[in-house]
Amino acid sequence: RVTLAWTLSPQEIVDRYEAKQLSPAALSGQLSPYMREFARMADALRGDSAFSQVLRLAGKVSKDWSEFLRFARWVGNEHFSDEDKKPFVNEAGKTVDSLHKRFIRAVCRETAAKAADPQSDQTLTEWGLGILEQALQDEPNDQWLNYYQSKLHLANGESDLAIKRLTPVLRRQSRAAWPWALLGDILEIEHPQDALTCYAHATQLAREEQEVAKVRIHLAQRLALLGRFNEAAHQAGLALQYRENHGFKVPQELQQLLASDWYQQAVANSSMQPMPKVESAARALLQALDRKSLTYTRGVIDHVNAEKALSYVATGADSGFGLMHRKFPQIVDLPPGTLVEIGRADPEGPPLDWRLSEARALPGLCEIFSGDLKRQEGKDFALIRSTRENVLVPPALAKIYIPGQEYQVSCLAIRRTNKQGKTGWRAVKFIEQEDQWSSDDF
Repeated sequence: RVTLAWTLSPQEIVDRYEAKQLSPAALSGQLSPYMREFARMADALRGDSAFSQVLRLAGKVSKDWSEFLRFARWVGNEHFSDEDKKPFVNEAGKTVDSLHKRFIRAVCRETAAKAADPQSDQTLTEWGLGILEQALQDEPNDQWLNYYQSKLHLANGESDLAIKRLTPVLRRQSRAAWPWALLGDILEIEHPQDALTCYAHATQLAREEQEVAKVRIHLAQRLALLGRFNEAAHQAGLALQYRENHGFKVPQELQQLLASDWYQQAVANSSMQPMPKVESAARALLQALDRKSLTYTRGVIDHVNAEKALSYVATGADSGFGLMHRKFPQIVDLPPGTLVEIGRADPEGPPLDWRLSEARALPGLCEIFSGDLKRQEGKDFALIRSTRENVLVPPALAKIYIPGQEYQVSCLAIRRTNKQGKTGWRAVKFIEQEDQWSSDDF
């Protein structure tokens, strides 16, 4: 019988790896014999806490253990215990995803990493692709699974699909370096200038240098191609410094940059130059990508609530969205009656973008009415009697009209349902004669 005592030797190996005392090659050389022995005799332990402990160890070293996918295929996806499938709270009070979810993500990550390697075991890759496909069916909005699927699309030369998978992740993690780095890889061939923006933004967002150690090399290469040699030298220098500080090997592509005349000249002249901030360009790029992936619904600004700092956009008599001004600051200046389009990632999802609509009216929701306006004595509202339907004029608009007199007016009105459940037309703004248009403009 295998017991927790058996796991002490692998535990020691993993501890040394996490303390950076073992290289990936040394880790694999020392850990693999233990894990092969475990696989030969531990079938009876499936569902036992000792089995779970070994899975935790395997997950911790999955990025650098060469036999992780082979071990994971032996483990399979069917025999995790109920406890393994529950999230838990760690010592810091943070809720952590379950062992099962983290193990499956590790399988998907390593599958994506090895998919482009022609020397990798294709049978293991095919197995891992099946795991990723099933995992995405179970949790289609998991950001890590979509990130790995985006990497797979990139490896297969499917840049449009890669962007489609990555955009929702980037939207949620717009302040993280790693999705911007992947977007740079996707755009590098067909949109090199946008790739440059992505790489630069990733380096400016990174909290730790190891997040962008490879990105800086790509960024330096792109800058050099553009003749921006002092900026390229600065990025190459930072990539070198990180590796020297940690005793890491300098890769050949970085060696080539360091051996270039422009790098040597920048060092001699002390002319290395950091890049300017690219946050605004990155934000514009993300917005452009969003607009390709979102579905837009036409609506009209019904009212602006200054107290709550939001503009309410009606999309139907009983439907609409409140757009917070802190999230959509440019909408604050648009008056009621402005036709807009609201972008969402899915039909029931929250608003993620907005834009002005090219439509002049929305039949059945936002239309032009002309007729006689009359405000009765003692009333702060008014009514417009048109040939089609009557239109309520709220107090804020009716106050300029003298009670008891009639006026020939035209207005833009919205069809809405009030708190009493009655649906009708309410004016949101008056239209001067020269600003009117006909149905031919729709």
